[in-house]
Amino acid sequence: MFDFVQKNSLFIKVVLGGVALTFVGFGVGSYTAATDDPYLAKVDGVKIYKQDIERALNGRPADAATRQGVLENLVRKELLLADARSSGLVVSADELRRAILDIPGLQENGKFSKTQYELFLKSQGLSAPLFEKMIGDDLLIQKQLDSIAGSSLVSNAGIERVHQLIGQSREISAWVLRPQQFATEVKIDDEAVKAYYTAQNKRFQTPDMVRAQYVTLSQDKLAASIKVSDEEIRQYFEQHRAELAPEQRRVAHILIAAGKDADAAARTKAREQAEALLKELKTNPGRFAELARARSQDPGSAAQGGDLGYFAKGMMVKPFEDTAFKLAKGEMSGVVETDFGYHILRLDDIKQPDFAAVKEQVTARLQKQKATGALREQAEKLNELAYQQADSLKAASDTLKLPLETSDWLARDSKPTNPLLAHPKVLDALFSDDVLKGKHNSEAIEVAPGTLVVVRVAEHKPAAQKPLEEVAASIRQTLTDSKAAELASEKGKTLLATLKAGKAAAGESWGPMQTVSRQAPVSLSRDAARVVFSAPVAKLPAYAGAATDTGDYVIYRISKVTPAPAAKPEDQARLRQMLSQAMSNAEAMAYVESLRQRFKVVQRPITGGEDSQQ
Repeated sequence: MFDFVQKNSLFIKVVLGGVALTFVGFGVGSYTAATDDPYLAKVDGVKIYKQDIERALNGRPADAATRQGVLENLVRKELLLADARSSGLVVSADELRRAILDIPGLQENGKFSKTQYELFLKSQGLSAPLFEKMIGDDLLIQKQLDSIAGSSLVSNAGIERVHQLIGQSREISAWVLRPQQFATEVKIDDEAVKAYYTAQNKRFQTPDMVRAQYVTLSQDKLAASIKVSDEEIRQYFEQHRAELAPEQRRVAHILIAAGKDADAAARTKAREQAEALLKELKTNPGRFAELARARSQDPGSAAQGGDLGYFAKGMMVKPFEDTAFKLAKGEMSGVVETDFGYHILRLDDIKQPDFAAVKEQVTARLQKQKATGALREQAEKLNELAYQQADSLKAASDTLKLPLETSDWLARDSKPTNPLLAHPKVLDALFSDDVLKGKHNSEAIEVAPGTLVVVRVAEHKPAAQKPLEEVAASIRQTLTDSKAAELASEKGKTLLATLKAGKAAAGESWGPMQTVSRQAPVSLSRDAARVVFSAPVAKLPAYAGAATDTGDYVIYRISKVTPAPAAKPEDQARLRQMLSQAMSNAEAMAYVESLRQRFKVVQRPITGGEDSQQ
């Protein structure tokens, strides 16, 4: 089910950017239900809202540019869906079911868990139909991308050129001119310091800072405090026994594969093989495991003698499941036909968890259910108290028995270690006019499913300009370092010109020799490697030079050039795949852009403004 995603993950990232397919790593990147908010984009009649951006970000803080990028990726996703539907592609109910069963995050011990599924939906604020729509959309995109994700042809000559580029090595040594060597030549007067301070005054301001006072209402903490009687637990267990303690069956099988797309002759041949195998097993049932290892075409179970382990209802395709749950322990089935081919089943064991095994799970579920109602009531009370006594959180704290906590100093762009305070909605509230200037409590802010926070400003330090005398020394050092780096660069360029002219340079000080290549640049930065490998080497020694981010100027002496060795077959295959992927990605982006010509796109900037139509 996930072969396409695993094999084409880079391709998908190129096409969809940060909007991952929903089931890849469980990044929920699909669209919410209709809303009254103004839409941000409309693709072939489908609207994308601010809520969709928030869901795609999944709580991560993001600036306007990042949000605009996410919107663009969501538009691409809708374009792909529009094209898939116009091409007549559909996702069958069985495909959708198998995709959900295969999601690792919904499994326990390698098997689909209805409980995990429900918990996941609740944690993400999703209904089952909405989640199924999201998965269905992603499967549709997968089908659409599958048609364009093939490999592009790459010539042998192109592979050889790239191999020579990345495989060539150069023997180099470096002469480093550091700004510190020129610092004594730099004189910075007071007027220069003052001019820099005036021009860069915003750099020398302390930001607006607050200390927050806050209370937290948590469904998990409410749940832990709720008492549930043994009678309630037992009653719930009996009412939900089929779900909580489903009968599980351990089955071994032998598969003679014949996919649903196989022609009639292939399926007939596969059935005949399965019937011959069944006849052999009826004669000697004890050879089931041996024949499964030798003849079964299911790669996942053949090596285990056909053993599939335990599974409950709803986890296998229907014909297989129906047969498995009709067999008596130790009984062998006839030939069973499914979309995968022809199976022979043997039921090895039946088990069902007892009350003791699931009591803790039932207790937690009941506590959480009761806590949901309690959370709703307390959230209403919290908002009421925060509003009615807007100048203090004491009433909310005392009434609801919530600890009153105080943060360290926070700026608007702070990254507090407490994730509650790091939430962008909390920081926005703390620096809003109502909370900061009006000295009011915020409304209850949901910072995570089932977790609400109300904040107020306990203390405030307004933004202030640091006095010149406080920052003069650091400004002087900054100006000295900058001027010294300029002198190092000027000197380096002069020395480089001398060396390139074939003359000796005064004070030469070369470091140790090292061999570098594009694949193994050793200590070279990316920019330095670009300088070294772009230098002409028709005549050796050759020289190149460049300034670094630290202000150093480095002159490189290239003493020897060694061509790449002959490419091994595995190297050629790797390069072919890499170049093919790069070409496929370029074609994919061109394909997505072409969809904008076929389907109407109306898009607004995140910050608002007029529609742009394409």
